[in-house]
Amino acid sequence: MDIEFDTAKDAINRDKHGVSLAFGAELFCDEDHLILASHRPIDGEDRFKVIGDMKGRLWTAVYVMRGATFRFISVRKSNDGEQRAYRRP
Repeated sequence: MDIEFDTAKDAINRDKHGVSLAFGAELFCDEDHLILASHRPIDGEDRFKVIGDMKGRLWTAVYVMRGATFRFISVRKSNDGEQRAYRRP
């Protein structure tokens, strides 16, 4: 998997959420990971969320595709709605 991210945004994400943007790639290792479209007109591009379980904790990464490369925008603990979506049968 090819990944990229803005290094300044990575520093902000580390300070705010305690993890690097590179951690987002690990969420795809969860066999049950969930991918959701995250389209907002203000973004001007198709964004996606991947929700995955890492060591008993759900995390959400927001990313865009740039060709075959995953560009991570944020990684954080999943909110209640994302947790419900992940656990939905």
